[in-house]
Amino acid sequence: MKILVLEPPATSKFGNQRIYGGNGSNKSEFRKAPIDVLWISGYLRTKGYDNTFHDANNSRETLADVAQLIRQELPDVIFMSTSTCTLYKDMEVAKVAKEINPACLTVALGTHIMALTEETMKEHPSLDVAIYSNEWEQVSLDIVKNYGNLKDARGIMYRENGQLVKTQPHPLLQNYDDLGFPAHDKLRQDIYRDPTMKRFPKTMVQFSRACIAKCNFCCQPAFFGNVMKRSVPSIIEELKWVKQLGFREVFLNDATFTYDHKWNTEILEAMIKENLDLTWFCTTRAHCLNKDLLKLMKKAGCHTIGVGMESADDQVLKNIKKGVRREQIRNAVAMIREAGIDALVFCVLGFPGETHESIKETIKFLKSLKASFITLGIAAPVPGTDFFNYMEKNNHLLHKQWDLYDALKKPVYSYPHLTGDEIYDYAAHGLRQFYLRPQYIWDRIKSIKSAAELGTYISNFFGFIKRYVFRVAA
Repeated sequence: MKILVLEPPATSKFGNQRIYGGNGSNKSEFRKAPIDVLWISGYLRTKGYDNTFHDANNSRETLADVAQLIRQELPDVIFMSTSTCTLYKDMEVAKVAKEINPACLTVALGTHIMALTEETMKEHPSLDVAIYSNEWEQVSLDIVKNYGNLKDARGIMYRENGQLVKTQPHPLLQNYDDLGFPAHDKLRQDIYRDPTMKRFPKTMVQFSRACIAKCNFCCQPAFFGNVMKRSVPSIIEELKWVKQLGFREVFLNDATFTYDHKWNTEILEAMIKENLDLTWFCTTRAHCLNKDLLKLMKKAGCHTIGVGMESADDQVLKNIKKGVRREQIRNAVAMIREAGIDALVFCVLGFPGETHESIKETIKFLKSLKASFITLGIAAPVPGTDFFNYMEKNNHLLHKQWDLYDALKKPVYSYPHLTGDEIYDYAAHGLRQFYLRPQYIWDRIKSIKSAAELGTYISNFFGFIKRYVFRVAA
């Protein structure tokens, strides 16, 4: 059996986010290894099913390039990741695959597929199988093991004699270590990069799945259940392998890495003991940090920590069930910088309760922080989340043209007191206000420690000017 595991082409020249519910085009030259499909590739291999892995998104390949790959490989099965805003482009891949080889089994996974399984299957006849379970790796194995007779493959919807058939849910994963490692050895080492990276080449790892928080706009609580952690020996074994492969930096994709300090300490001390010499980025929540842990993270190679703020308005934070307050953000950023680590603050405009005044206060608050970087995106309702349900119930959604449900495009909703166009303009204005301050630019220049960093900053500076000053579309 020939299997192709595919990250489909981008819809934006800056690439797209599809990983575990990621949704939107990138703000800048941002290329992250697609760990969700990479893990499927690695897991299938450990079970005896060799496969071809291909990342068309971060290679910036076109649909024509993927069509040529399919002609060369002639796979029996294609597994591909999807997201809400890339769905139409992703389904073009399925259509092309069926045109080239009608016998090819096309399989899609992603949170949009999980939320709107039947609707997606009905609207896209070239899609043969939709994975509605969140155990994507194990369901993929079920599919290849039951190829030709899918009734015993759990967690899917498939076509049989012109009808849609939904199988039983797949049992929940009991031991995260059982999945083995993502297929890091199948990655091109020359393409993955992001604005915060310090060294090159780079890959992505993940030590835990799901999130402790219940933010109502996020895919993590909506689709991925309770947090599950890997064992420290499994983590260290993977990091050793990553280093042997030649990677020098990793992007840690955990939603909240520092929620269990005992587990964190065991990981960090093992990384230091093994002298892994890997630099890394992680994300966490503002109330999940302390000075001792930050000191250990720095020693173990952490150079940047991303913290979700979303808004500086406490009522908006309450509305989205963020579970943090603005002053916790300020304290966390101060602690991170004091530890000698860069701080990236994630912010989103357009949630319920947002006003002109709250947006202006958020931009003002961001400028008052000592953050190294910020993001300022547009709240994009993702089907299956409480945020989407709220916007639909209250008739705020303007349409369901999924390719426009993108955190970098104009909002697909409007409030009586605040239009989508206004929110969009505020986001660009806020980014210019933060990044084009002379003192900020000078501080970033002084922080550069390598040619790789210099190249990253130059590339992203000109990309920023093009997108947020001259407003060139991605």
